[in-house]
Amino acid sequence: HAPKEYIDRYKGKFDEGWDVYREKVLARQKEMGIVPQDTVLTGHNYLADPWDTLTEKQKKVFARFMEVFAGYLTYTDEQLGRLLDYLKKIGQYENTLIVFISDNGASGEGGPEGCFSEYYHLMSMRWANLVTDEELELIGSPEAANHYPRGWGWAGNTPLKMYKTWCHAGGVKVPCIISYPDRIKDRGGIRRQYHHVIDINRTVLDILGIEQPDVIKGVKQAEKPSISMAYTFDDPDAPRQRLVQYYEMLGNRGIWADGWKAVADHVISDSFEEDKWELYH
Repeated sequence: HAPKEYIDRYKGKFDEGWDVYREKVLARQKEMGIVPQDTVLTGHNYLADPWDTLTEKQKKVFARFMEVFAGYLTYTDEQLGRLLDYLKKIGQYENTLIVFISDNGASGEGGPEGCFSEYYHLMSMRWANLVTDEELELIGSPEAANHYPRGWGWAGNTPLKMYKTWCHAGGVKVPCIISYPDRIKDRGGIRRQYHHVIDINRTVLDILGIEQPDVIKGVKQAEKPSISMAYTFDDPDAPRQRLVQYYEMLGNRGIWADGWKAVADHVISDSFEEDKWELYH
């Protein structure tokens, strides 16, 4: 959701569709050094239709969904900017630890054609039909609970495979930005050590010099098998300290170990015994 003037800034910006968008995003990622120069795009998955197979009406509607999403991101970015500006104004920006992370890969929950209200799918477990012209004018407004079509979720995970709820990289590999100018001097630096979201808690405690208590108010605390990421701050080439990590979401499973990853797509299977595993390096 976003004010209409933010959404309208992106009028026509996504008319080329998600296939072209992915190519442009990958080129920018390589230019920024986020991905290796030999990175290639994953192909179409069984849930994302090629843009050139869509009708003109679908293309018009789907492009508008992404204009709404882009407007929302821009509006959100400005609010974060207000917070950072204030920290600088009061002289606390350099002394503030900021961790900015996505909660999961981009979502395919909008279905093949997007939806005016995601609650329709959540309540009925059916995908919504293409929005009407009247509904199209209202997406992004307080009248709607819209979700873009899953082709844009696929594009949002460029160059990775699948979506949120899957354990493929597109579902679990997300951006993480850490800023703490008083401690981290390599501003804009990129780190490639493998870490997991559970490591953020330990990193914060490590920076603050606080030990996780074993008991809180008489309650023994569960073990938290996390690793501080602070060792990467001063040495971009420091050997990674996380060597294994498992994932599970709605029956989808994955396990990463020292650069290898095995992953199963359970969504298309009726039994765990029939799941097909994939192995990546």
